[in-house]
Amino acid sequence: MKRIAILSLLAAMLLSGCNIFESTHEDTPLVDWYPVNLILIVEDKDGNDMLDPTRAGNYASGTTISYKGETYGVYTLQPGEAWSQAPTKAYLARMKGLRLAQDNLQLSETEKRYGYFLVFGQIDGALDLEEDLVVKWNDGTEDVIHYSCSDHKVEKQKDGTWLIECQRSWQLNKNATTNPVWFVK
Repeated sequence: MKRIAILSLLAAMLLSGCNIFESTHEDTPLVDWYPVNLILIVEDKDGNDMLDPTRAGNYASGTTISYKGETYGVYTLQPGEAWSQAPTKAYLARMKGLRLAQDNLQLSETEKRYGYFLVFGQIDGALDLEEDLVVKWNDGTEDVIHYSCSDHKVEKQKDGTWLIECQRSWQLNKNATTNPVWFVK
C-alpha cells in the first residue's frame, strides 16, 4: 500500500510540472570542449616536405607515437577521408591514432600551407592533462612533445557574458612550441 501511495505522489508531482531534478545553479552554459589534434610537420633544411610518401627517405613510414602507454603507427588516410571535422553539436573525442594527411593547413589568419602532415588524436579537450607524447622517427631519433591542459573555467563575468577558457600549452623537448609542431630533419 505504501508503494502505491509513493508512486501516486511521484506521478502527481511529475504531472503537475514540478521538476524534482531542477538545478539550483544559474543558467550556466553547457560547454563542449573540442577535442585536440596534434599536428606534426616535417621538412628538410631547404623546406622540402619530408612526409611525402613518394619522396625517398620520407619520415611517414615507420614512425610511431606513444601516448598514455599505447603506441600508434602511421596509417594513411584514404582520398576523401577527413582528418578533422568541425562539429556542429556535442562531440565525443575519439582516439584515431597517428594519421598521414595531405591538405591545406591554416597556420595563421594569413598563412596557409598545403602538403603532408601527421595528425595525432583526438585528445579529449575537457580533461586536465599533463602528458608526454614520444615520437620515434624511422631514422632512430626521438622527440618528446609535452601537452598540458588545465584550469577549465566557465565563469559569468560582471557584464553578464561568460568566460569560457582553459590553459593549453605544448613543449618540444622541454622548449615551448605551438601546435602544429614543426620539425626540420
